[in-house]
Amino acid sequence: MFGADDNLPCADLGLLGLLKRSPEYRAIRRRGADPKPVDAWQLDCLHYFVFKLHPTQRTAEGPFAIFTMRWEDNGPVSVIVVTPEPGEDRVEVIDVRQPEIVQHIPLSRE
Repeated sequence: MFGADDNLPCADLGLLGLLKRSPEYRAIRRRGADPKPVDAWQLDCLHYFVFKLHPTQRTAEGPFAIFTMRWEDNGPVSVIVVTPEPGEDRVEVIDVRQPEIVQHIPLSRE
């Protein structure tokens, strides 16, 4: 779904309990996140979990919250919200821990 290699192993779903007890998850849960991830994989000891949020007024698709987790941490390593920008070939990326920093990242068309 997010360009991750289909051959990557699935994220360890045992981390979901720890993730769902985090303040970052509670913040996105209020935005209407489905409690089940729509995608999950692991790469280089990081476990990625993607949750779909309710669409905003400016977009029919997304946004998505992406969490990275490791067993040795006591919560998410990082949490971002990615929102496709309608009519643009880019996405808006916001770090949930620093929402004042907004990035606009072009999508590559390979």
